[in-house]
Amino acid sequence: MLSSPRAAVSAAFLIHSTVSGTWAPRLPAIKESLGLSDGELGTALVGLAIGLVVGTRVAGAPIDRFGSRPVMRAGFPLLAATLLLPGLAGNGVTLFLALLVLGVASGALDVAMNAQGIEVERVLGRPILSGLHGLWSLGLGLGAGGAALAAAAEIDPLPHFAIVAAVLAAASAVLLRGLLPAEHHVREDHEREERVAVPWTLPLLLLGVIAFCSFVGEGSASDWSAVYMTQELGTSAALGALAFAAFAVTMAAARFAADPLRVRWGNVALARGGSLVAAAGMALGLVVHEPAAAIAGFALLGLGLAAVVPIAFSAAGELDPRATGRLVGRVATLGYVGSVAGPIAIGWLAEATSLRAALGLVVVLALVIAVSAGNCRQPGRSAP
Repeated sequence: MLSSPRAAVSAAFLIHSTVSGTWAPRLPAIKESLGLSDGELGTALVGLAIGLVVGTRVAGAPIDRFGSRPVMRAGFPLLAATLLLPGLAGNGVTLFLALLVLGVASGALDVAMNAQGIEVERVLGRPILSGLHGLWSLGLGLGAGGAALAAAAEIDPLPHFAIVAAVLAAASAVLLRGLLPAEHHVREDHEREERVAVPWTLPLLLLGVIAFCSFVGEGSASDWSAVYMTQELGTSAALGALAFAAFAVTMAAARFAADPLRVRWGNVALARGGSLVAAAGMALGLVVHEPAAAIAGFALLGLGLAAVVPIAFSAAGELDPRATGRLVGRVATLGYVGSVAGPIAIGWLAEATSLRAALGLVVVLALVIAVSAGNCRQPGRSAP
């Protein structure tokens, strides 16, 4: 019985990330077909960032009222349909709007599937959220692999997106049937209609800060690792790409391994220890001005940050199980702000100083996570 909800929420994480992995690698083809400049494409991508933030903010209330299951059952076919929109865009403005809509759907379902994952954790009585985030990383790779094959076969983005959207919509209709029903989202001693206030308490804010800092690190590795390797260390483009590959591989592997460690060590020790590993690794990679050290540094950054966001989401949901959706939504919103603002801030700092110095911000924010990690404790378990 309990395996069905876990399998269903696992499928949700895979489908969600496959959408992201499908459209993002086709941006060069879309850019070329629309005749967009780099600046115009950058402006269109702002629509995605706005949509993600809006989606995470609006999703919490319906999730808490009706449960994450109906939101996900209705939302995932819609998410698959939004995958068509970037392929249908005719200019920069319509691409902005397409990515805005896709971002809203993606952000809202991000909150819903994490809320469902927290509910499944409660029913199972053990952590699974880090492993679900590992599946998200796997799905991103699957989507990107399919996009690479489509590009190699010279398939235009729209038919490629249409095929993937049809497959994912059908898969969601079948695979998400086992999600936990809404009754699991409401405590027995409260009526469904009761509106639980969700103030910005200090613990909630600090969990948001933790997510923000971790997302800055992830976004910086994604956007700046290869640039750092080629620009600061003079490596080839191929070797530069290896830095982000090392980050992505260690993060995915560590997420699959993190849930048993949460049971053994607890959220606080794992988040604090991981963030210290991330800070030390990134500092090493920056201080030792060599390609091998940089690759090792980004690998340790991925290893250390892997469990941080799943732990922050899980801890937020446990602040008040009656308001899991809104609590996770607020933490996710701050996280997405970090993923957008962090790489931009590093670019500005690099312009004023150097990219090597600017990436030191990632080290500082990893230390902020370590200091704030005491807020990640599970109910009934004291922090070490």
